[in-house]
Amino acid sequence: MEDFYQILDVLDQPEEKVLATIVRVKGSAYKKEGSSMLFFADGRQFGMLTAGCLETDLAIKVNEVFAKQEAMLVQYNLFDEDDLGWGQGAGCNGTIDILIEPVTEKVQEDFQLVKTLLSQHKPVIGLKKLDDLGEYIFIEEEGEPFGNWSGRVPVIEFTSKSGVMSGAPTVFQQTVQPKPRLIVFGAGPDAIPLVSLATDTGFSVVVCDWRETYCQKKYFPRAEELLLGFPPKLLKQISFSPYDFVVVMTHHFQRDQEIVKKVLNKNIRYLGVLGPRERTKRLLKGEDVPNWIYSPMGAAIGAKGPVEIAVSVMAEMIEVWRKPIHERVELLWTIPD
Repeated sequence: MEDFYQILDVLDQPEEKVLATIVRVKGSAYKKEGSSMLFFADGRQFGMLTAGCLETDLAIKVNEVFAKQEAMLVQYNLFDEDDLGWGQGAGCNGTIDILIEPVTEKVQEDFQLVKTLLSQHKPVIGLKKLDDLGEYIFIEEEGEPFGNWSGRVPVIEFTSKSGVMSGAPTVFQQTVQPKPRLIVFGAGPDAIPLVSLATDTGFSVVVCDWRETYCQKKYFPRAEELLLGFPPKLLKQISFSPYDFVVVMTHHFQRDQEIVKKVLNKNIRYLGVLGPRERTKRLLKGEDVPNWIYSPMGAAIGAKGPVEIAVSVMAEMIEVWRKPIHERVELLWTIPD
């Protein structure tokens, strides 16, 4: 998913572009359906489809699409361990189908609308015809579908998994969820590696603290937003969503208590509290800690020190994020044919 957001950020740059998307995987592969890669005419590339074992050959196919301005569907056989297949000898035990499409002005406009919807915390489903290359449609829960599509739109179900739909004609479905956001309450030194790892992993990050000495851009250069103030003020500035991850790590008992009390009933994806479970119980004034609160937060890997703890917290949050969305968020909907 991080590939998709990286591509959205550069798609409006004024130069010829070609988009490559994995639409089908059989067996094992480095990345799965929905992974994308953007190629610019000047040679720049954004995103990744494999660990580098087929990008060189793919670039040749991309040049054909640049020249003809016509989409193509290519398959790579990664079972071969020698160089007799398509010249790379990947030995990954799988085949992958990749759809390569020119990015037209219409495509670019539609992707910008997708970006806007995602920023509003609205998931979007994209459909692409694999029999009639070049036809696609984007669907969101409340608005009108948009894109370049002829004929009836097949019945869809919101699912976090992308792939080829069953039945005919052959249609690839990709579900794009809003970018996960990590809200960190506490800008102490131990928050620095967590924020850095979160941005590397594809989260947008908001850092909150009442201490101006800590809450500074020089310590969190890649955070999307820094909010300064005491908890009551901070909590009024934040509109929470089901795509939010919240971490409480101010190391100040009273402030942590204020934050946890207010966040407890928000519809968010993850709430983690630094420190032992007994401390969190005291934050809740002796009440049992609900099972859905991660306390102590972080995967049980025996982490020591700020960096290892940050790794454990990110591992736990990634596990939560990768769970099928229907297990966590009530966002099931269908579009009739």
